[in-house]
Amino acid sequence: MFGLTKSKAQRHIDALVTDTAYALDGFMASAESSDELLDRLGLSREQVFAAVNSDDEVESCKEDLRTAMMASGWRLYGDGTDDTQLDRIYRVIRKNLAAFVELVLTARLNGYAVGRYIYRREADGLIVLDYIADRRDELDRYTPKRGGVLIYRADIGEEQLDTQVMNLLLVNRATAKNPAGEMAVARLYPAVSMRKNGFLYAHQFIKRYAQPYMVGKVSGDAQGFVRKLFSFISGGAITVDADDSVEMLTNSANGEGFEKLERMANARIQKALLGRVKISDMANGSRAAQETEENTRQDRIEAYLSLLSLAIQHAIDAMVAVNAVWGVEIKQQGGLWFEFIEEIKIDKARAERDKIYADSGMVRFTQDYFTQVLGFEPEHFEIVDQAQQGAKATLALKLADGQNGQESPLLKSDQALMQPKMQMILSALQAAESYAEFETSLSKMDLSDGDMAIVDKLVGESVRGFSDGLEDGK
Repeated sequence: MFGLTKSKAQRHIDALVTDTAYALDGFMASAESSDELLDRLGLSREQVFAAVNSDDEVESCKEDLRTAMMASGWRLYGDGTDDTQLDRIYRVIRKNLAAFVELVLTARLNGYAVGRYIYRREADGLIVLDYIADRRDELDRYTPKRGGVLIYRADIGEEQLDTQVMNLLLVNRATAKNPAGEMAVARLYPAVSMRKNGFLYAHQFIKRYAQPYMVGKVSGDAQGFVRKLFSFISGGAITVDADDSVEMLTNSANGEGFEKLERMANARIQKALLGRVKISDMANGSRAAQETEENTRQDRIEAYLSLLSLAIQHAIDAMVAVNAVWGVEIKQQGGLWFEFIEEIKIDKARAERDKIYADSGMVRFTQDYFTQVLGFEPEHFEIVDQAQQGAKATLALKLADGQNGQESPLLKSDQALMQPKMQMILSALQAAESYAEFETSLSKMDLSDGDMAIVDKLVGESVRGFSDGLEDGK
């Protein structure tokens, strides 16, 4: 047992982890359907769903998905709608959003989910959705059939349920051969099972090998020496003869193989549910790889949002249909629609390209560019007159040319006398929106009579510079 060296033990651990990873990858990448995988496992949908749903790592991933779906922006819209009715329906959807999210998670994991609508009639006669009764605890009684048919197996026999206004049947990737949908937990079960059994084996390992072994060698009274060893282990000291010895043996293995197997199982679960591996479960990785994983996670969340959108749209259509017969007609022309608001993402490559064209002076971006491409709201910005700004910039460069190490023609006169007036004129120029405003600011300056010659020269150069700037900006 203690004959293995550390290098040999490490090779055995690496081989175990590699073989396990290969087996898990082959199982999760199998082309078989979820029902075929369940047949190979010899388990039912209910058994696998219960086992996977109770795993803490699966629950952690589900919580991340809940947070992402609940935080996504959405809206209701339609032609010919009544704002008051629309606001009331909006509040109903917002109230039951968490229930819809749970149905989506169940549908993704189990293949299908069932919810029963419970309605409420309000004072003005409008019938709205009060709450949704989630049937995930008794899904074994529900059987989806082709064409969206839902069969309920009651104690007195089977009955076909209404899936238009009374029940929501949400199916994940249903096919003609598999109308109950694709069950994601079928591919997660081996990883979840390995996590649970890994904990059991790790516990046995700790109990058996974590404590060191005490070995005593004695030539005299063996039983008396054993009692001394037990006393020594309990705490204290021991004395031995010159021919006797006490040796402590420890296992060089530290159980790191169990940690690797658990981290590998966690990674498989996270990749299947989130589309990425959490940083805490990554042995190593680069920033570029993390950015790629993050993009994959966003795509995976959009798939959940697509299923959530179908569920909420079904509830809205059900409320419209119920009110058309038994309640107050919901005003709309052609339908009332639900959709998630897509966030406009910044395209760095396009932004750098547009900056090059803008700096060249060949193009001017219109308001439609800022609203449709960049996603700005019209009330949040205003277009600056680029020609006027170009004129002011040209004049400012000419007046400040001497500050860049070159002697400006305007500064050939007495520098000490001219510099304060220069600063005053530059300040007036920056604050002016037009030449008339600039001229008015100059006329209000308090200048001494002795400096009028310099001022006249500055004004003349300013007028010419402003005119040249306007011509350059056109």
